[in-house]
Amino acid sequence: MAVVSFSRDGDVGVLTLNNPPLNLWDRELLADWKTAVDAAYQSSIRALVVRAEGPYFSGGADVKIFRGVSTKAAREMFDLYLPVIRKLETLPFPTIAAVQGLCLAAGMELALACDLIWAGESARLGQTEAMIGTSTLLGGIQRITARAGAARAREMVFSGAQYDARTLERWNIVNRVVPDDQLHDEVMKYARVLAAGPTASHAVGKELIRKYLTAGLDEADQHLLDVATPLFESTDMQHAVDVIVEHGVRSLTERAKFIGR
Repeated sequence: MAVVSFSRDGDVGVLTLNNPPLNLWDRELLADWKTAVDAAYQSSIRALVVRAEGPYFSGGADVKIFRGVSTKAAREMFDLYLPVIRKLETLPFPTIAAVQGLCLAAGMELALACDLIWAGESARLGQTEAMIGTSTLLGGIQRITARAGAARAREMVFSGAQYDARTLERWNIVNRVVPDDQLHDEVMKYARVLAAGPTASHAVGKELIRKYLTAGLDEADQHLLDVATPLFESTDMQHAVDVIVEHGVRSLTERAKFIGR
């Protein structure tokens, strides 16, 4: 059985790490993760939940895979897998990481590649790579900087510390903290809401945020003209406008049925 799997629950996709208890990243998990992300990309889902079996989301890499690795071999490894992070974060629908227990190093980078991070109240998260004398290898430091700023990113990567979920919620890294025993149900409930929404609009929103983060405000404003204006010809936008005009804005939630195009 694959140690990372992709499945569907209606319009919600579920990517699951299935190598408990620590869901450590070894070569098998890396390969299965790439396959699962490709499957999500090729599917017709409208939202994705990234979760893990067992008490911990992920303890990070199985460091045995780094033993004796040369610079050339390390570059080849991450040249293969860093694009998987980018593919995950640019999926054209909302993605949510559901984090329980420990979420460290590569596990943290997986969560950071999702649009939203929801965590159980007892979760502990961190970029702990400094503990073995390396940097973040799947883009964690850059993505923490985007969420929380350079000062917080420096603190996290210099210390290699674990942080409680409430602290990272205050730092704008974690979006929501929920009781541990409600994490799965609450994340799936919210994912279904997102999947039933205007996912074509959500895709444009994601693209504009990424353009701002990578190219700045002026480029994002210009890009808006290319990606947002086609929404005027979408079925979803014209349907929602018709509902408001014909029935009033108060009826929008009840009457609007979005199909994602």
